[in-house]
Amino acid sequence: MTIILTYSKNFCMKVVKVTSKGQVTIPSEVRDALGIDEGTYLEVSEEGGEIRFRKVVPARPLSGDDPIWGMMGSGESGRQDVASDHDRHLAAGEMERWRESS
Repeated sequence: MTIILTYSKNFCMKVVKVTSKGQVTIPSEVRDALGIDEGTYLEVSEEGGEIRFRKVVPARPLSGDDPIWGMMGSGESGRQDVASDHDRHLAAGEMERWRESS
């Protein structure tokens, strides 16, 4: 199996060997160019007979004053405890649907 890693405007092709555990080592120059460090998550996909890796960029955490926090827990019901009691509300809804269908 050949894994082709491309980066930058120059197509820098590297051939790596797959271990018995299905692992490959990404060459250091590719890791450095893409900022891939230990713990970095990579999305793996297959396309046209090729394996593709894409660096997963984490989402920026929301700040405490983000407007979404004012909307949490407020919906059509008007109840303010929806966010804090989310699981309980979901379970109650499922139980009610089950009772109605029985």
